[in-house]
Amino acid sequence: MHDPWGWPAWYLAVLGLYGLLLLGLAAYDARHQRIPNVAVYPALAAGLALALAQPVGQWWSFVGAGLLAGVSLGLLALLTGGIGLGDAKLAALIGLVIGWPAVLVALFAAFAIGAVSGVLLIAMGRIGRRQPVPFGPALAAGAMVGFLGGPGVVRLLWPGLA
Repeated sequence: MHDPWGWPAWYLAVLGLYGLLLLGLAAYDARHQRIPNVAVYPALAAGLALALAQPVGQWWSFVGAGLLAGVSLGLLALLTGGIGLGDAKLAALIGLVIGWPAVLVALFAAFAIGAVSGVLLIAMGRIGRRQPVPFGPALAAGAMVGFLGGPGVVRLLWPGLA
């Protein structure tokens, strides 16, 4: 996923729609603290189809990234209750679309962005220390970081993974 100018036009269009979907889900989650299944399930099906027809990498890299992200955040949701299963489904979608190793950067960025935004919201008095902070916006922002800079960051920090 290094040369967007060589990618097929249909693929660029799908990525644009994916970006719009992420923005919409982030806004919805910020307002309702919920990621709706009615949007995520069809997007997961489309993401899997895109992963299997991937023109810019190995299909298993994208499917594996979706499984890694979805299962990891799903376990985190079930074991800690700190995030919801909607966040895990959104993470799976992100992995299916941006693939390996970009998903690593996306998840690290999402947790960093979520932590910083939570601290800022508390410091500004917008929320109390025990109030939940929606994680969907941080996941969406992390996805963009992972997509735009993921492979380069991974090569820099973990040369053997890229």
